[in-house]
Amino acid sequence: MSLENMLLSVAVTIIDKETEEQAGQLKYIIKDSEVEIFDTYVFPEYRRRKIMSNLIRKITPELKVAGISKITLKYFDEGARIAWEKMGFKHVDGKNRMELDI
Repeated sequence: MSLENMLLSVAVTIIDKETEEQAGQLKYIIKDSEVEIFDTYVFPEYRRRKIMSNLIRKITPELKVAGISKITLKYFDEGARIAWEKMGFKHVDGKNRMELDI
């Protein structure tokens, strides 16, 4: 089977430089010119430090160079929706889906 018939899944682990402990993770799938975020987590002691928004800001230029034009995701609660909106994501339908054009 060729890679043309497969999706690429990427996992990014966020590590605290001082303690070398895992602070969180971001997982996404590359689908043609889009990225779909399907899992994020920030450990409680690292929350409210803008870790995820800084990570999105850091990887966006790299994704753009790779030909990605949009990041999509599905959120599960209002707190998440608000956090993603602060990162620039826009609500796109009634099924808790958001996207960010890059």
